[in-house]
Amino acid sequence: MQLIRMRQATVLAAVLAAGAAWSPRALADEHVKGVITGRGADGTLSVQTEDASILTVVLNDATKVRRTDGMRQLKVSSASLIPGLRVQLAGEYEGATRFAAQRVSFSRSDLKMALAIKGGVDPTDVRSLDNQQRIAANERTIGQQQQTLARQTDQIATNGEQIRANADKIVATTGALDTTNARIGNLDNYKAVSTVTVYFRNGKASVAKKYKTELEQLAARAKDVNGYVIQVQGYASAVGPDALNQKLSMQRADNVAGVLTQSGIPPTNMVMPAQMGTTEQVASNKTPKGQAENRRTVVTLLQNKGISER
Repeated sequence: MQLIRMRQATVLAAVLAAGAAWSPRALADEHVKGVITGRGADGTLSVQTEDASILTVVLNDATKVRRTDGMRQLKVSSASLIPGLRVQLAGEYEGATRFAAQRVSFSRSDLKMALAIKGGVDPTDVRSLDNQQRIAANERTIGQQQQTLARQTDQIATNGEQIRANADKIVATTGALDTTNARIGNLDNYKAVSTVTVYFRNGKASVAKKYKTELEQLAARAKDVNGYVIQVQGYASAVGPDALNQKLSMQRADNVAGVLTQSGIPPTNMVMPAQMGTTEQVASNKTPKGQAENRRTVVTLLQNKGISER
């Protein structure tokens, strides 16, 4: 009899020792009830608890998600955890508002209610859930916008002096252009010194490399000519819609003028580039060769006759 009592005492001691081993873990488990209000891009859940606080619930691969159907519990996917669903959480707090879930469970009827809300049966609740997420997002956006506005305000103040300086330059340039236009208003007072013709591919307005070289050479020569101006006239072949041809002729003239400007010709020494469209065709448009000759921009270096005849 004494031997039996000793064995019972030994078993009881083992049970108590085992309980002491797992009791801290058991005491660490928390149980929380609430409603899912949203899902984060990182897979977390936002849950409003019964005391109206908001928890960020962290899920991982080990988190068990179960649906209660009567007496049965079914394993389901975390995709079932949708806004509006009432859930019971088991796990541990990682902070005041962060909860690591080991288990998430809900009833079949609660899932049906959440799906009904999601489907629009109760649009007011849906809007409320959406608005909570939007308010949080808007707060972040407003903060970012305030920072951006502060930087822009500083930049505007910094650019103020530069804007005023640029305005003065524009006024000065406008005056110079007016003087130049008056001076070259009548091209009859000028004679041609040199001409470069730039040809283009069908439907294109980009300047080929070989023509850029010729334009650079013309610009270098112009700098040695007293009282010079440069005339730029863009043309198109008489094939296709007139509106397209007008546009192409203007683009070709502008692109050639751009090369001249980059080569050192100031705007005050250049007649405004002209779009000539399909006027002054130099060859028949019935052949590809003739069309290619009409797709051109003519650049003419002119010198004031009064200066050249001295």
